[in-house]
This record gives sequence, structure tokens and C-alpha cells, in this order.
Amino acid sequence: MVYLKVAGSIEWGYPTQTQPSCSSLFVGYIEALRGVSSPFGGGPLPWHCVPSAGETGGMMTGKDGPVEPYSTETAANTHAPWVSDDPLKVDVTGLRDYAKDMLDQQLDLASRSAHLTHLAKMPHDAWQGSVLGEAAFIRAQLMGNAAELTSYLSNLSQTLFNIGSAAQTIADIYGSSDAIGATELSDVLFAFGDKHVPRPAGLPSNVGQTYEEALAAGSKEVPPAQEGSAEWGTPTTTSSPYQTTQTSFNATTGQTREVVTTSVPGSGMTVVTTTVYNRSHQVVSTSSTRTSTHYDVDTNQQVKVVETGPSTTTTTTTYDDGKVTHEDSRSTTTVDGKSESTGHREVKIDPVTGARTETTYNAKGEITDQVVIGAETDGQLGVEKPISEQYDPTLNGGLHP
Repeated sequence: MVYLKVAGSIEWGYPTQTQPSCSSLFVGYIEALRGVSSPFGGGPLPWHCVPSAGETGGMMTGKDGPVEPYSTETAANTHAPWVSDDPLKVDVTGLRDYAKDMLDQQLDLASRSAHLTHLAKMPHDAWQGSVLGEAAFIRAQLMGNAAELTSYLSNLSQTLFNIGSAAQTIADIYGSSDAIGATELSDVLFAFGDKHVPRPAGLPSNVGQTYEEALAAGSKEVPPAQEGSAEWGTPTTTSSPYQTTQTSFNATTGQTREVVTTSVPGSGMTVVTTTVYNRSHQVVSTSSTRTSTHYDVDTNQQVKVVETGPSTTTTTTTYDDGKVTHEDSRSTTTVDGKSESTGHREVKIDPVTGARTETTYNAKGEITDQVVIGAETDGQLGVEKPISEQYDPTLNGGLHP
């Protein structure tokens, strides 16, 4: 006998052979909450099923008292028929497409994250130099928040890649003709790094290292965190007359980043070389950026050229009476001896308000990013008269000896 309990007060009993299952009653309960008329009559009442003693689920009473009062409802909510003994069907092509989609999402996230550089750059530019302690605190807080967000997005990007890798691994497992006869559902656990299940038969030998294992082994395949990520610890700095070296450590990956800045006074050129090492001090990545700057007094323009590998960015800044009036940056990439435009950035200064409008375009000339910055204000070293003067008789002359 299965009982239908309404509002915790009245119970009706029905023969089990004619009464719908508790899971069906649970669906009816959900419909009742939504205001849908119940298929069992009585209107949208808040009910739940109570099986008789000995039945499974619901409010079952044993010699030790009630056991799992809502186990039936829980089972209905977590019903997953694919974990049963029924034949498992795997769409290998769909899994591979899904893995590619995850990679596309990772690349899209990386491209969009580039627009967030303002979060760290603007507080730095706004409160640089000798500022009040409160301003320095705000700058540190905002830049710290930006670094944490960068770290989060970096980890999210890696997670998307890892999920795609798991999907690809599952496709490799079930797509192998050697493994079709021996595949088990536990193979999915292996794809997600569970070492308590055996390695699937037929899985290619080059597949199987997890991201965590790659970190522990100091693999060169683990990409370094982004430059502004909070994962890089506080750098230590050593200096010489023409060179500065900053070394940072990443406790998560065990990688070490070394940034060497070399400049020769009067040359107008600076070379920054960034090298990342793994735990074994093997080079994970290295890049070098050369920056040269010269000024044309006839046109009042400064031209800065930044070269990083095959990419070159040329920035032309125009001045008038010592102030910037216009700035234009154009980026190109050289492939097989042919230079191709990859986009440009333009800064316009409103001559009336002094507001800066920074606009970034892609190679097609489409706007991908735009930010407007208010005009800089002159600092004030002090005040001629304190605000308290009008209230302080010793200052406003109201108190006479």
C-alpha cells in the first residue's frame, strides 16, 4: 500500500498495483508548486508519498526509526539511466566536435581577456609617483584585484582545455577498434584522471598524463601564467648599470620567470628578454622584445617601434606645446617574408575637454575595444586657507586677547 499524504494532515491509501509510483507523485508535487492541476485530483496540493513499511524509498519506518525520509524523491532527481547495465552508446564524432568547441572557447576567452589590461593599467597610471598613502592603497587594491581576475581567467582557460582533452580521450577510447569489445563506463573516470580505474585497452600510448601530473613533473607542455597573473609571486630585483633582472616564482606550477631588461643610455633602445623555467630549470618558453624610440623635432612626433618575434608595432605620438594631441599604433606580422596588418590602435585627445578616447581595431578595421579617459588634473601641494578657518576663532579673528 502506498499512501498519499496531503499537507501533513490527511492520508489516503491506494493499492500499489493501481497507484502511480512515488517518482510520479514527486513530479505531481513539482507541478503542484507550479500551479498545475494534479493528475490525481484534489488540485495543486503540496503532497509527498509515504510507502508502507518494507517498501523502498519515501518515509520508510524500521525498527530503528525513519530511514532517509526523501530517498525516493532524491532518486527521482538524480535518476541517471546511463549508469545502468543497458548498452552504452557513444557518439565519437560528437565528442571530438565537443573537444574542438572547448578549444575554441579557450581561444575566445584568451582573446577577450586581452581587453582587461585597462583594469591594471589605469590605476597604475592614475596614481603613480609620489601620491597620498590612501591613493597608493587604492592603487594596490585595484591592481591586486586585476591580478586575481587574470589568474582566475587563466585557470578557467586551462579548465576548458582540460575538459576538451577529457572528451577527446573518451573519443579515443571508444573510437579504437581494439577497445570496442572491452570498453567500460569506468573508462570515463580514467579520462578525468581517476587513477583507481585501469587504463583502457587500445588507448594510444601517448595519451594518459593528467594536467596535475604534468605540473608535478614540470612538463614543458604546461603554459606559463600570464604576465599580470597573481600566481607569480613578488619579484626579486637585481640591478647593474645597464641591466635589471626580475625573478618571480609560481608556487602552483613550480615555474620560475626571469625578466632581463637591458638598455644603453643614449641609444634609444631597450631589450626585454623573458624566460620561464620549469622545476628542473629547463626552458619552458622564451621571448625577446626590442623597443627603439626616436623623436623628430620638425614634426613634433615620437616614433616607438616594438619588435617581438615576427610581430612589429609602430606607435607615432604627436605633441603640441609638450602635450599629446594624437597617437596611432599599427601592428604587423611577417610571415614568409610578407608583412600583414593585424590591427591598429588610435588615441584621440579632445582639444576642449582633454578627454582621451582609445580605440582598438582589428585587421578588418572593426572596433574591438574602446575606452574614454577623463583629462588629467593638476595636483595641489597645499591650501591657502584651511577649511576650519571659518569655524576656528583663533584663525578668523573672533578670539581677541
